[in-house]
Amino acid sequence: MTATIIVADASPLIALAKLDRLELLNSLFSTLYVPVTVHFEVTSDQARPDARLLKSFLDEHSVPHVDMENSFTQEISRILDAGEIQALALAKELNCGVLMDELRGRKIAQRYEIKTVGILGLLMQSKQLGLIEEVAPLIEELQAQNYRLSASLIKSVLDRVGE
Repeated sequence: MTATIIVADASPLIALAKLDRLELLNSLFSTLYVPVTVHFEVTSDQARPDARLLKSFLDEHSVPHVDMENSFTQEISRILDAGEIQALALAKELNCGVLMDELRGRKIAQRYEIKTVGILGLLMQSKQLGLIEEVAPLIEELQAQNYRLSASLIKSVLDRVGE
């Protein structure tokens, strides 16, 4: 999958930083685009260890992109937060997928035929490619840090990866 580009929203980036697994992004994607709004959202509070990790990683391994203002961003602005809006707008512009976990954002992406991958999908791909050995311990770690994941989705993912 290293020949693909992806646009990142905040939540999956934060989750990967909390897991100290940001390097998975380099292994899975050839180019990581991060809208300025998302970059600010995940790095602005440098008192948080995950924000410091993200700043360092994104400064070295991502392509920043200026925020957009167009009819698409205006249309979805009533529904989503600024980072989600910019991530979806950029993915639509680049005709690529978006790394996003928020259900509302994923529904909008589906409506506009923007491919999405969430943290669990990224972990599944990582296991299938041999980048990680197990998904379950990482899910448990996310849950311990209050990352919201539905029980049915977790069960489905663990069944699919044989854990």
